Amino acid sequence: MKLTVSTFVLLICTAALLSTTEGRPKSQKPGCRCRQQYPGPAIPAKKVLSLSVIPAGPNCKNEEIIAKMKKGQTCLDPTKDWVISLKKE
Repeated sequence: MKLTVSTFVLLICTAALLSTTEGRPKSQKPGCRCRQQYPGPAIPAKKVLSLSVIPAGPNCKNEEIIAKMKKGQTCLDPTKDWVISLKKE
């Protein structure tokens, strides 16, 4: 009988814990997405497939610009002149 009561209590506790997280959105990882920025020469605009501009906010104090290219993606320095011109295109 002790085993049955223990199992029942465990089941109720598990159900209570699961019900508290149900319906909540998944939290995003705090912090910046870009750990390093591309240090090389300017990337030609024709090689950039898309550009994501993430404004500064509570999770990251820096504006982040992520360039997606055929061979992957890289973070760009938003203060560079060539990056600013890419943003305007």
